[in-house]
Amino acid sequence: MTSFEDLKSYVDLAGDYSKDKIEGSIIRGSVSTGSQIRFSQNSIDIGKRWKTLKLEMFFIIEGTKTGFSERYVTSEDTVREAVDDTITFSKRLPDSQFFTGVESKISEYRDLSGNYDDKIDDFTDQAPQLVNSAIDAAVSEGAKRVAGALKFSKGQSYFLSSYGPSGSSKHTQFDLNVRAFQDELDYSGQGLDCGTKPTKSEKSMIAAGKEAGRLSKEAIGAKQGEPGTYDVVMNPTVAANVIGQLPDRANPFVVMIGMSPLGDKMGEQIGPDFITVTDNPWIPNGLRSQAYDFEGTPTRQNEIISNGVLKLFVQNTSTATMFDTETTGNSEILGMGSGVKMLLPNTTNLVFDNGDRTVEELLESSKPTIYVTSNWYMRFQNYQSGDFSTIPRDAMFLIEKGEKKPIKNLRISDNTMRMFANIDALGNDRKQIMWWEVDTPTFIPSMRIKDCRMTAATQ
Repeated sequence: MTSFEDLKSYVDLAGDYSKDKIEGSIIRGSVSTGSQIRFSQNSIDIGKRWKTLKLEMFFIIEGTKTGFSERYVTSEDTVREAVDDTITFSKRLPDSQFFTGVESKISEYRDLSGNYDDKIDDFTDQAPQLVNSAIDAAVSEGAKRVAGALKFSKGQSYFLSSYGPSGSSKHTQFDLNVRAFQDELDYSGQGLDCGTKPTKSEKSMIAAGKEAGRLSKEAIGAKQGEPGTYDVVMNPTVAANVIGQLPDRANPFVVMIGMSPLGDKMGEQIGPDFITVTDNPWIPNGLRSQAYDFEGTPTRQNEIISNGVLKLFVQNTSTATMFDTETTGNSEILGMGSGVKMLLPNTTNLVFDNGDRTVEELLESSKPTIYVTSNWYMRFQNYQSGDFSTIPRDAMFLIEKGEKKPIKNLRISDNTMRMFANIDALGNDRKQIMWWEVDTPTFIPSMRIKDCRMTAATQ
C-alpha cells in the first residue's frame, strides 16, 4: 500500500496510538516513487524504480526528553510497533539541551503548487531518451566516454502535530550529473542540472551534457599547476560548495557546537556590499521549497546577508526561545552522525543575488587567474576559523596574459571568511546547485575571488 490515503491513515494512527503514552508528538509521513538511470561508456547501464512509505516520529516524552525515529511501514501493526519502539528508545535518552518546545499556533499555509511537475508520470518513459541525448551532446563536444546518473522522484507528505498544526504537500524533483572523459582520466569535465520540473528541463539537461563534453576536451594536455596566490574564478558548482558554506552556517546550533565562524559576526560587514544571500523557501524550482517547517510554522524569506552584512541566523522554536528571538520557520530533523537525529534549525534554499558579468569578463584580470569548474572533498581544518582545503577536479585552467591553459593537481587551501570578503565580481549565470558535495540547494552565479591560496595536491 503506497497511496496518500494509506499515508494519512498511518500518520493519524501513530498520533492516536501514542497520545496517551507521551507528552506530545510531531509525525510526518511521506509516500514517494523514485527512479534512477545510471550510465557509463556512453550508454545506459541500469534503470531502477522504487516506492516507499515512511514515517518520521518526533516524540516529547516529558519536559525536555525527546526522541526521534524513521521507519518504513506497511501495515497498522508495523505503525504501532514503530511507535512502541520509539517510545522505549526515547525514554532511555538523556534530556535534550537544545529543546524548549515546538510550534502550537495553527496557521494558513502558502500555496507552493508551482514546484510540482504535473507530467512527472510521463517523464518515466521520456527519461532514457533524454539521458541518451545528454550523452550524445557530450560526445558531440569532443568527449570520448560519458558517465553519470539521472535521478527523479515524486512524493506526497502529511504531518500532524499533537500541538495543533497539520498540513500536506506534494513534490517532484530531479538531478542529473554528467561526467565526460578523454582517453586519459585527467582530461575530464562535469555538467550538473537539478530542479523540480524534469519535463520542462530538456534543454538544461542537454546543456549539462554539452558542458561536460566541452570541458573534457578543453582539459586535454593539462600540466602541473604552480602553487601560489591567484585570483580564482569559480563556476556555480564550485561556488555553491566553497562560498555557500558560509551563509549555510548562519545557524545558532552550528555556532554552539563550534562548527561556524559566524558566532560573533552578527551585524558585521563580512562581504562586499553587492553580496546579498536569502534563505528562500518559496523560490520556484527550489528543491527544498516548502510552505511550513517540520513543526508546522509557516516559512518565510529570511535575508541572512544583506549588502555584505550578516543580518540573521535561521531559528526554530527552541533556539528562538533560547536566544530571546522569534522562529524563522526553519525547523527540521537533522542527522548528527552515527544515526542520531535532532530537531534543529536548517536552511531551505540559499539564494545569492545574480551578478552582471559574463564568465569571459570574470576571467579578464591583470593578475594570473585560475578557473575552477568542479571540486571534491571540501574539508575543514578548523570550523570556527573557517580554514579549509578542497581539491579541484575535472577541467581547471590558468589564464595569464590573455592565454588560457589547462592545468591540474592543485588544491584550494584558504579560509571561507577571507574568501567571502574577497569576492570581487559576480557572474550573470546563476543556477541551482545540489549534489553530493552540496547538501543545501544553492542558487548561485559564477564569481571571482581575489588572492586565493593554491597549494600542490598530494598524489
